[in-house]
Amino acid sequence: MESKGFSEKHRVTYYETDMNGTVGLGRLVDLMMLSCNDQSDAVGLSSEKVNQMGLGWIVTQNMIDIKRLPRRNETIYITTHAKSYNRYFCYRDFWIHDIRKQELAHMHAVFALMDQNERKIVRIPEDLIEPYHSEYATKIERLPLPKELERIDRQKEYEVRFWDIDINQHVNNVHYFEWMLDALDLDFLIKYQPVSMNIEYKKEIRYGQKAVSQAQITMTGVETVTTFHEIKVNDELSCRAVCDWKLRKEEWII
Repeated sequence: MESKGFSEKHRVTYYETDMNGTVGLGRLVDLMMLSCNDQSDAVGLSSEKVNQMGLGWIVTQNMIDIKRLPRRNETIYITTHAKSYNRYFCYRDFWIHDIRKQELAHMHAVFALMDQNERKIVRIPEDLIEPYHSEYATKIERLPLPKELERIDRQKEYEVRFWDIDINQHVNNVHYFEWMLDALDLDFLIKYQPVSMNIEYKKEIRYGQKAVSQAQITMTGVETVTTFHEIKVNDELSCRAVCDWKLRKEEWII
């Protein structure tokens, strides 16, 4: 059966943008994930309902491509499509378009279902996936994985707060984006804008733990840079990513 998409309209507010006047990468993912949650609410499978079953949806990998970041006060359309699934993973796509229907960003995400007590991935029950009318796939997707750091150019430490924790009782995925990019300095974040990111989640981080964000910065051209990122807890890898950047044009600088 053909899977059904879900779309909603959103006006970018001032508190969703950074000092450049555009939506940051973490917030961009937040907006996409909101459409996913809203679709789940619409089909009667809210996060709260799944959580009451002792389960929780988690993301194991995000692959993001960005043509342009949404601006402050801009009206955008967010669409999500539960593409396919197998016994242990669900594959979902997200798009953001402007009012002229031009694509601004696309994200491909891999989801899994976690047992809240055992803290491990479990097989997906049919009744939790059937309302999305996704296509069953016999094979697991083999997506490219970010490479490990060769050196550490930047490093910051974060202590996990109550406000970093989500309904799954661990650090919300968006905070990984914030910690990774925050390891880069102010001048870099003003000068460059992200064009793609591949992020793989390896191990959850819990309340009270201390996370270390490490980054490697590699110039790949006159106007392009690639950064490699790792987040560790007690020297154990929790997350790894690679992000491509391009020089931010003057019209983007507020």
